[in-house]
Amino acid sequence: MNKKSNRQSLRHIIQLLFLLFSLAFLAGIIFFSLPYTIHTICPYAIVCFGLSKNILIQYLGNPFAITIAFSFLILVLTIFGSRLFCAYICPLGTLQEIIYTLFGKKRKNRKQIPQFQERRFASVKYIVLVVTIILSLIGVNYIFIHLCPVYALSLLPDIAVWGLIVTLVIIVAGIFLERFWCRFLCPYAALMNLFQHLGQLVHFPRLKIHRNLERCNDCELCSLSCPMNINITEDEYVQNPNCILCFKCAEKCPKPETLKGKMEK
Repeated sequence: MNKKSNRQSLRHIIQLLFLLFSLAFLAGIIFFSLPYTIHTICPYAIVCFGLSKNILIQYLGNPFAITIAFSFLILVLTIFGSRLFCAYICPLGTLQEIIYTLFGKKRKNRKQIPQFQERRFASVKYIVLVVTIILSLIGVNYIFIHLCPVYALSLLPDIAVWGLIVTLVIIVAGIFLERFWCRFLCPYAALMNLFQHLGQLVHFPRLKIHRNLERCNDCELCSLSCPMNINITEDEYVQNPNCILCFKCAEKCPKPETLKGKMEK
């Protein structure tokens, strides 16, 4: 097994472990009536519920307190390590990968949507982030929570109609567009991107995909294989904050050692 395969195998093992943990927790809520909600392990819950004094007191000593700490840790690490969370830990991201792999278009027929459309639709997640924060601040965050696909699944066998509709949209769209939720709708992805920009403003070094310009022959197989539809050949370093460092681009590159992870200010 070569180095490329080893890296992807390790990533898939980590993804599977976190996915199994999340599914076990979800099953516990649905079938065994665990005294928690799915938001107990959701890092975005700090925005959904807000961080008011009452919330902090209510969840002090509760597993949710661990989630708050974990969420902040992810955001801080994002400043230096880009969105590794999306590629390795997020169960929804893993499920989208599985859906696209099983039911998506064949790789030989794969086409990416134009970059100008990608940028336009990708901005929607920032709108979702702002709306979520506003809803939380004015105390009606339940509106967003009931649209949350993960929350909808945790309510089964009861029906959370709007949440299940959103879940269905994500699943169907994910068949045709890889990581549809991550690219266009996820507010936590938008929040991670903002933290990357913050790190960039103060010139913190960040792990990015580096392209060896002398070795690269601009075949663009890397860009075609990118699940986030990023133009890898645009710069020497991938500057796009939506990069999740899955290294699929490096795996598909026909010239070994052309694409690597490297810290850049």
